Amino acid sequence: MTHPCDALVLGAGINGLATAWQLLRRGVERVVVVEQNPLFHSRGSSHGHTRITRSSYGDPMWVELMLLAHGAEWPALEAEAGTPLRTPRAGCFWGPESGPMTRWLDAVTRVGASVRRLGVAEARGVFPAFRFEEEDLVLRDESAAVIHAAQTLRALAGRVKALGGVIAEGVRVLDLDPRAGHTRVTTSSGVFEAGRVVVTAGPWTAKLLPALQGRLRVTRQSVGYLRFEGDTDGLPPWIYQGHGEDNYYGLPSMGRPGAKVALHRTLGPANDPDDRYDAEPEVWAVMDWARRRFAWTLSGVVGSEACHYTNTHDEVFVLDAAPGLPGVVVGAGFSGHGFKFGPLTGRILAELVMDGVTTVAPFEAHRARFAASSSAG
Repeated sequence: MTHPCDALVLGAGINGLATAWQLLRRGVERVVVVEQNPLFHSRGSSHGHTRITRSSYGDPMWVELMLLAHGAEWPALEAEAGTPLRTPRAGCFWGPESGPMTRWLDAVTRVGASVRRLGVAEARGVFPAFRFEEEDLVLRDESAAVIHAAQTLRALAGRVKALGGVIAEGVRVLDLDPRAGHTRVTTSSGVFEAGRVVVTAGPWTAKLLPALQGRLRVTRQSVGYLRFEGDTDGLPPWIYQGHGEDNYYGLPSMGRPGAKVALHRTLGPANDPDDRYDAEPEVWAVMDWARRRFAWTLSGVVGSEACHYTNTHDEVFVLDAAPGLPGVVVGAGFSGHGFKFGPLTGRILAELVMDGVTTVAPFEAHRARFAASSSAG
């Protein structure tokens, strides 16, 4: 069976659903999203209860993009969904002043984000859960919030369907064949002939687009939910930015037991996304760090969760035309920090596949950095 469509999106994580939503908002008809697993599955990168959003970054490009995401795209999605998808809560981002945090302070200051530096003594009063050292540089980010991730995915899927889009679950892509004026996509449920195709397949992207194997690297990520003798529901979203891979992050319990705590690791062993693994053993190492850097007493592990990071060498996303495939664009390599950008990267991908250029000025100013070529950066 052949299914004609105007736009086909491969992958129904945050970026695939956001791209389909943005395509439909701009009037594209016959938009189909194909997902190889059941919708909202837990084998990729978009599942989980919560995510952090923030303006604090060490590169002005990211700060500028987040100001646009916070100011336009997230409010648009929440307005259409008819419900807030973020709980605002000032974030705590800190680490040794001799490390990357100096760049974070410079970037937010240059762009003019709602972020200010706290002295260590003040930070101990404002964020009593953490054990700050005298040499730490601490930022309070007023733009930060807790994203309700699972609710966001449901809201996006609901908007896609309400606007006339189709989400095909349990459909595996077998082949992409570019032809004159369209792409023929063979799947386990028949053939789709699409004028435009967007690949947002998360850790499976390089399997669909082998030309990106040198650009993308999949690693596993383990998240712990820890019990402390303190008000874990009242925690801020937070990041500890140390030297090298000494980078941790976390979120309040907010709707599930235990505070979310994890090591942000992009240089771990390469992983096949079709392999399963147990996150719990890696969580014990996270507990050692939490005992040292939390002022509260750690009393145990409530649970653990596994997901995948699809990484680029510099943690800059791939948002570009797919190599050798006319009419196909790709969104990949979100490197563990892409969820917060979802409504905006969806807009970028929708505009790229339809027009070849976007209306997102910070993206266009740095477009070469988002190229599919492994030499970009």
